[in-house]
Amino acid sequence: MRYFYITGTSSGIGFELANIILKDENSFVVGYARRNNIEHKRYMHIKADFSSSIESRKVEIPFFENAEQVVLTNNAGILGDVNPVGEIDNEVLEATFVVNAITPAILSNRILSIYKGRPVGITIVNISSGAARHAVESWAGYCASKAALDMFSLVLDAEQNSSGNGKVKVLSIAPGVVDTAMQDEVRKVEKSRFPQAERFHKYKREGILSSASDVAKKIVELIDNPPNDPIIDLRLI
Repeated sequence: MRYFYITGTSSGIGFELANIILKDENSFVVGYARRNNIEHKRYMHIKADFSSSIESRKVEIPFFENAEQVVLTNNAGILGDVNPVGEIDNEVLEATFVVNAITPAILSNRILSIYKGRPVGITIVNISSGAARHAVESWAGYCASKAALDMFSLVLDAEQNSSGNGKVKVLSIAPGVVDTAMQDEVRKVEKSRFPQAERFHKYKREGILSSASDVAKKIVELIDNPPNDPIIDLRLI
């Protein structure tokens, strides 16, 4: 049996990913979000708000004795306060790092600990961003937290390669510009606060945004056939 732990399943990529996986009768999904929008016999919902690292450390991670493969997808993410450095709300800045980088690191650490020594294949999927690799003005918190997620993925991958284990695969996936609530949030920001605002309005007008469903399908394909390089940009595939 394959067990998928997915954060942020209430909408967007996480919601679509869970529903695609549930079509496979040999798969079970544990979803984490503040709201539950999925009803399925092979879906377990755990209410969680990952804006606090305390939640990440204490939230339930069920152990499955019959697991043949375990996949953790750290999908939950927030844009944070869109403002230049010096004008960012500090509480929101902290929460941005907690949700986007610290929570994925803690959950990855816990999953590897829980299944340590078990004959189980483990895949860690971190949903990153092109903003981790390219500076975007007024997105300091988002860019930096996603860059931290990329580096965490690289270190984890290096550790697994040097151990010769081979049972743990790591993917840090930049999904591109996707038609989700985060894009709605971006387009609502005043141009005075976000110099690149027009570019994101153009993406919507010209139909450039990918659908969350299409992105989720590509992620499933990568889980089933992981490349050697853990840093992935879906726009290049």
